[in-house]
Amino acid sequence: MADAPLLVVHQLKRSVGGRTLWSNISFEVFPGEIWFLRGPSGVGKTLLLRAVACLDPLEAGWLKLSGQSPSEVGIPCWRAQVMYVHQSRVNFKGTPQEFFTLAQSFAAQKGRPRGDLAQLVADLGLDAGVLQQQWSELSGGQAQRVALAVSLALQPKLLLLDEPTSACDTEAALKVEAVLKRCSAAVLWVTHDPQQPLRVGGMLLELPEGNASSIHPQQQQQQQQQQQPGLSEQSAASQADGSAHGKDTVTPQGSSSSSRRVDLAAASAAGQGESGLTA
Repeated sequence: MADAPLLVVHQLKRSVGGRTLWSNISFEVFPGEIWFLRGPSGVGKTLLLRAVACLDPLEAGWLKLSGQSPSEVGIPCWRAQVMYVHQSRVNFKGTPQEFFTLAQSFAAQKGRPRGDLAQLVADLGLDAGVLQQQWSELSGGQAQRVALAVSLALQPKLLLLDEPTSACDTEAALKVEAVLKRCSAAVLWVTHDPQQPLRVGGMLLELPEGNASSIHPQQQQQQQQQQQPGLSEQSAASQADGSAHGKDTVTPQGSSSSSRRVDLAAASAAGQGESGLTA
């Protein structure tokens, strides 16, 4: 694993209608890591993805990708490297193939490496013909997987996924998981499937309900251990994996707290099951 983080999120804040959803959100994502973002409905998981994608302005805090801020690289170049895949179906005109060709013509995309779109579509369990269909003709599950395939083929450094399998049946969801486990991009992934993080493995970032800054890091650590029996024992192995990066707990509490790297697949194998992994 690389020594330097790919993404640094530092003390972000988001309010809606005068109510603070979260504040002092800080974490680091290293190249190739998969992070699952969980929390109750309405806590602002999608808003956090949009903030990282630079689709919404930041109220407080800052972001860096490979050591550079959005203002340093420019928003178009940031979005070429940080790709956000919406939960709702896309409403693009034309066909997926036409959209992929158009995306490659953007100035920020020129000269960047490309993946094999047709192969990605096949790996996701779809016939190559879907690339020539109108977006409007695709089912919800097809559109979701094709949008993911296009994003992967553009080879971003970081994928932001908002419920990427919500419209998929079980077989299709498993294919999506398999493709994402093999991809080279780092992934920040919102899911309501409690089994998905256990199947895929990766790290866990939880947004608590209410003002995140009101929960002390040690308090959240105790809550997580109560929700996930055996977590304290498992964390010893997880900490060994994260020690090179100075991490030992997973919290969104701000720069003064460290992050616990919870390997969810290993935790499941250790007998923790799905305890505490409800979305």
